[in-house]
Amino acid sequence: MVNYIKGSENGYTFDTCVGIKISENPNLINLLKCHLNIEKSDIHLTSQTVFEASRLGHNFDHVSKQIQTTFGVNVIQGHITKDMQDDSNYLENICPTLHTGDSQILAYTRSTGTTLVTCDRGLVEAAILSGVQVINPDLLPCNKFENSIKSKIQVIAKQVKVKPIRAKQEMISQLLKPGKKIIWRSFV
Repeated sequence: MVNYIKGSENGYTFDTCVGIKISENPNLINLLKCHLNIEKSDIHLTSQTVFEASRLGHNFDHVSKQIQTTFGVNVIQGHITKDMQDDSNYLENICPTLHTGDSQILAYTRSTGTTLVTCDRGLVEAAILSGVQVINPDLLPCNKFENSIKSKIQVIAKQVKVKPIRAKQEMISQLLKPGKKIIWRSFV
Protein backbone atom coordinates (compact mmCIF):
# COMPACT_ATOMS: atom_id res chain seq x y z
CA MET A 1 0.00 0.00 0.00
CA VAL A 2 1.27 3.46 -0.91
CA ASN A 3 1.85 5.93 1.88
CA TYR A 4 0.25 9.17 0.77
CA ILE A 5 1.88 12.50 1.44
CA LYS A 6 -0.24 14.52 3.80
CA GLY A 7 -1.61 17.54 1.97
CA SER A 8 -4.11 20.20 2.83
CA GLU A 9 -7.79 19.45 3.28
CA ASN A 10 -8.41 22.52 1.12
CA GLY A 11 -6.71 21.06 -1.93
CA TYR A 12 -3.57 21.68 -3.95
CA THR A 13 -2.31 24.69 -5.88
CA PHE A 14 -0.25 23.77 -8.94
CA ASP A 15 2.28 26.33 -10.09
CA THR A 16 3.23 27.01 -13.69
CA CYS A 17 6.10 24.54 -13.96
CA VAL A 18 3.91 21.65 -12.78
CA GLY A 19 1.17 22.63 -15.24
CA ILE A 20 3.69 22.77 -18.07
CA LYS A 21 5.23 19.42 -17.08
CA ILE A 22 1.75 17.86 -17.04
CA SER A 23 1.13 19.32 -20.50
CA GLU A 24 4.40 17.89 -21.81
CA ASN A 25 4.18 14.57 -19.99
CA PRO A 26 0.75 13.31 -18.84
CA ASN A 27 2.46 10.55 -16.81
CA LEU A 28 3.29 13.17 -14.18
CA ILE A 29 -0.40 13.07 -13.28
CA ASN A 30 -0.06 9.35 -12.54
CA LEU A 31 2.99 10.02 -10.37
CA LEU A 32 1.08 12.65 -8.39
CA LYS A 33 -1.95 10.39 -8.17
CA CYS A 34 0.22 7.66 -6.64
CA HIS A 35 1.67 9.93 -3.96
CA LEU A 36 -1.11 12.39 -3.16
CA ASN A 37 -4.45 11.55 -1.61
CA ILE A 38 -6.19 13.79 -4.10
CA GLU A 39 -9.56 12.10 -4.62
CA LYS A 40 -11.70 14.51 -2.60
CA SER A 41 -9.57 17.59 -3.13
CA ASP A 42 -9.69 20.57 -5.43
CA ILE A 43 -6.83 21.55 -7.74
CA HIS A 44 -6.24 25.29 -7.91
CA LEU A 45 -4.66 26.99 -10.90
CA THR A 46 -4.09 30.69 -10.27
CA SER A 47 -4.65 33.44 -12.81
CA GLN A 48 -0.87 34.02 -12.65
CA THR A 49 -0.23 30.38 -13.54
CA VAL A 50 -2.61 30.55 -16.49
CA PHE A 51 -1.00 33.81 -17.67
CA GLU A 52 2.56 32.44 -17.45
CA ALA A 53 1.67 29.19 -19.21
CA SER A 54 -0.17 31.00 -22.00
CA ARG A 55 2.78 33.35 -22.45
CA LEU A 56 5.01 30.30 -22.88
CA GLY A 57 2.67 28.86 -25.53
CA HIS A 58 0.82 26.21 -23.51
CA ASN A 59 -2.92 25.67 -23.68
CA PHE A 60 -3.98 25.69 -20.07
CA ASP A 61 -7.60 24.79 -20.86
CA HIS A 62 -6.28 21.48 -22.20
CA VAL A 63 -4.14 20.95 -19.08
CA SER A 64 -7.08 21.83 -16.84
CA LYS A 65 -9.34 19.30 -18.59
CA GLN A 66 -6.58 16.69 -18.48
CA ILE A 67 -6.17 17.17 -14.72
CA GLN A 68 -9.92 17.11 -14.18
CA THR A 69 -10.54 13.89 -16.11
CA THR A 70 -7.50 11.99 -14.83
CA PHE A 71 -7.84 12.91 -11.16
CA GLY A 72 -11.63 13.14 -11.21
CA VAL A 73 -11.46 16.34 -9.17
CA ASN A 74 -12.69 19.88 -9.46
CA VAL A 75 -10.21 22.33 -11.04
CA ILE A 76 -10.56 25.88 -9.76
CA GLN A 77 -9.07 28.84 -11.57
CA GLY A 78 -8.33 31.24 -8.73
CA HIS A 79 -7.83 34.96 -9.18
CA ILE A 80 -5.18 36.98 -7.37
CA THR A 81 -6.99 39.54 -5.22
CA LYS A 82 -5.67 42.89 -3.95
CA ASP A 83 -4.98 41.36 -0.50
CA MET A 84 -3.05 38.52 -2.13
CA GLN A 85 -1.07 41.03 -4.19
CA ASP A 86 -0.17 42.92 -0.99
CA ASP A 87 0.87 39.63 0.63
CA SER A 88 2.97 38.77 -2.43
CA ASN A 89 4.83 42.09 -2.10
CA TYR A 90 5.49 41.28 1.56
CA LEU A 91 6.71 37.77 0.67
CA GLU A 92 9.13 39.16 -1.92
CA ASN A 93 10.68 41.32 0.80
CA ILE A 94 11.24 38.46 3.24
CA CYS A 95 12.09 35.66 0.78
CA PRO A 96 15.16 36.36 -1.39
CA THR A 97 14.38 33.42 -3.73
CA LEU A 98 11.00 34.81 -4.86
CA HIS A 99 10.17 36.82 -7.95
CA THR A 100 6.88 38.52 -8.80
CA GLY A 101 4.99 35.64 -10.46
CA ASP A 102 6.01 33.06 -7.86
CA SER A 103 5.19 35.42 -5.00
CA GLN A 104 1.63 35.78 -6.30
CA ILE A 105 1.20 32.00 -6.52
CA LEU A 106 2.61 31.62 -2.99
CA ALA A 107 0.33 34.38 -1.65
CA TYR A 108 -2.68 32.64 -3.26
CA THR A 109 -1.63 29.34 -1.65
CA ARG A 110 -1.30 30.99 1.77
CA SER A 111 -4.67 32.68 1.41
CA THR A 112 -6.55 29.53 0.37
CA GLY A 113 -4.79 27.21 2.82
CA THR A 114 -3.90 24.78 0.03
CA THR A 115 -0.72 22.76 -0.45
CA LEU A 116 1.65 24.11 -3.09
CA VAL A 117 2.86 21.66 -5.74
CA THR A 118 5.94 23.03 -7.51
CA CYS A 119 9.22 21.93 -9.07
CA ASP A 120 10.79 25.37 -8.56
CA ARG A 121 13.37 25.03 -5.78
CA GLY A 122 13.37 28.75 -5.04
CA LEU A 123 9.60 28.67 -4.59
CA VAL A 124 9.88 25.55 -2.42
CA GLU A 125 12.37 27.36 -0.18
CA ALA A 126 10.13 30.43 0.06
CA ALA A 127 7.07 28.27 0.83
CA ILE A 128 8.89 26.55 3.67
CA LEU A 129 10.11 29.90 4.98
CA SER A 130 6.56 31.30 4.92
CA GLY A 131 4.97 28.23 6.56
CA VAL A 132 3.13 26.84 3.51
CA GLN A 133 2.89 23.09 2.91
CA VAL A 134 4.77 22.26 -0.28
CA ILE A 135 5.43 19.20 -2.42
CA ASN A 136 8.11 18.95 -5.11
CA PRO A 137 7.15 16.24 -7.65
CA ASP A 138 10.76 15.99 -8.83
CA LEU A 139 11.68 14.53 -5.45
CA LEU A 140 8.76 12.12 -5.02
CA PRO A 141 10.14 8.97 -6.69
CA CYS A 142 13.75 9.68 -5.74
CA ASN A 143 13.62 9.93 -1.97
CA LYS A 144 12.60 6.37 -1.15
CA PHE A 145 14.79 4.86 -3.86
CA GLU A 146 17.82 6.96 -2.93
CA ASN A 147 17.51 6.14 0.78
CA SER A 148 17.17 2.43 0.06
CA ILE A 149 20.24 2.51 -2.20
CA LYS A 150 22.31 4.34 0.43
CA SER A 151 21.48 1.79 3.12
CA LYS A 152 22.14 -1.16 0.77
CA ILE A 153 25.44 0.38 -0.35
CA GLN A 154 26.59 0.63 3.25
CA VAL A 155 25.73 -3.05 3.85
CA ILE A 156 27.56 -4.17 0.71
CA ALA A 157 30.58 -2.00 1.53
CA LYS A 158 30.84 -3.61 4.97
CA GLN A 159 30.41 -7.13 3.60
CA VAL A 160 32.76 -6.78 0.67
CA LYS A 161 35.11 -4.35 2.44
CA VAL A 162 35.36 -2.05 -0.56
CA LYS A 163 35.21 1.68 -0.86
CA PRO A 164 31.66 3.10 -0.86
CA ILE A 165 32.02 4.43 -4.44
CA ARG A 166 32.76 0.96 -5.80
CA ALA A 167 29.97 -0.52 -3.68
CA LYS A 168 27.57 2.10 -5.04
CA GLN A 169 28.50 1.23 -8.63
CA GLU A 170 28.09 -2.47 -7.87
CA MET A 171 24.73 -1.90 -6.21
CA ILE A 172 23.41 0.25 -9.05
CA SER A 173 24.45 -2.37 -11.59
CA GLN A 174 22.47 -4.96 -9.59
CA LEU A 175 19.40 -2.80 -8.97
CA LEU A 176 19.06 -0.98 -12.27
CA LYS A 177 18.79 -3.79 -14.73
CA PRO A 178 17.37 -2.89 -18.16
CA GLY A 179 13.74 -1.86 -17.86
CA LYS A 180 13.89 -1.10 -14.14
CA LYS A 181 15.00 2.53 -14.29
CA ILE A 182 12.08 4.88 -14.64
CA ILE A 183 12.74 8.21 -16.28
CA TRP A 184 9.47 10.09 -16.42
CA ARG A 185 10.62 12.23 -19.35
CA SER A 186 10.94 9.12 -21.49
CA PHE A 187 7.17 8.57 -21.45
CA VAL A 188 6.41 11.72 -23.46
